Amino acid sequence: MRLSQFFLRIWSWATSFPSSFFLGFLIAIVLLLIIQQKGALIEGVVIGLILRELFHGGKRIASEWNSTHPLRRLLGSISKDEDCYIFVSSFFRDLSKKNEFKLARWNPEQRGTETFLEGPASVWGEGDAMALSFIRSLLAYLPKKHNTIRVERAETHLDKWGISCFCIGAHNPRVQTILSKFQNTFFCFDNNYTVITKKDAPSVVDSETGKKRKSGVFIEPIGSEPTDYGILLKLQDEFNKNGSTIFVVAGIGPAGTSGAAYYLLSKYKELSALGQQFGLLLQVPSGYQSAREVDFDKVANFYSP
Repeated sequence: MRLSQFFLRIWSWATSFPSSFFLGFLIAIVLLLIIQQKGALIEGVVIGLILRELFHGGKRIASEWNSTHPLRRLLGSISKDEDCYIFVSSFFRDLSKKNEFKLARWNPEQRGTETFLEGPASVWGEGDAMALSFIRSLLAYLPKKHNTIRVERAETHLDKWGISCFCIGAHNPRVQTILSKFQNTFFCFDNNYTVITKKDAPSVVDSETGKKRKSGVFIEPIGSEPTDYGILLKLQDEFNKNGSTIFVVAGIGPAGTSGAAYYLLSKYKELSALGQQFGLLLQVPSGYQSAREVDFDKVANFYSP
């Protein structure tokens, strides 16, 4: 027992010396064997100190270089955390009611029985799934990769705040909480998520009906493909103010959601200059690749809330 304690004290004493001393001592032995001079010990320690400073200086330079990476600036705390959270909205299917989930419609003129789809009780929308793939591609550009990327159903983590995350989809319960309870949201959804508007958007009273009308954007059936809209928000967590970064990627329709995520992926260098918080309105006239930033006041029309 005493012997083990003695060796522990010796080890503690030895490790209290700077690493440069041991490095210098080893260099001194090498120099002493090669040049056989009495000053080799001092020279070795000096060289060890120089090497240590060069090593630590190189680490600091590398750290500063990584911090200037545009994607690290854009993602903020997301790029620093070991784990990354992506919260998605899911649609619940009651698999006990098979008549509601037919894979193929039954034709009474054809022989055979109806075909049903059986599988997971929760499914994702097409736009949400595409948005998830774009965000995953974005994270792959980080100089330092995350240990784990956790894709979670938002409705099961509504009490979990203070974590940096991406939130996908307008029907996402976490997105709904953020847009309704955060003080500094830029945009919000209205009319059962069919309209994107602002809390302070101008309104008028219809002279004929006397009803209030508010300005917003909604899916417009222009041309062969309707024009969709989405939002891309970068916010700071207001429930747990620990510097956590939250991205909201959501649209009115599938193209709006996937277009917002694609815009984040393709424009991350430009977006990195927008600071700790921003809110963008994106117009998606023809598929996710056509997503472009627009001015709300220039494209908004009046609607009945």
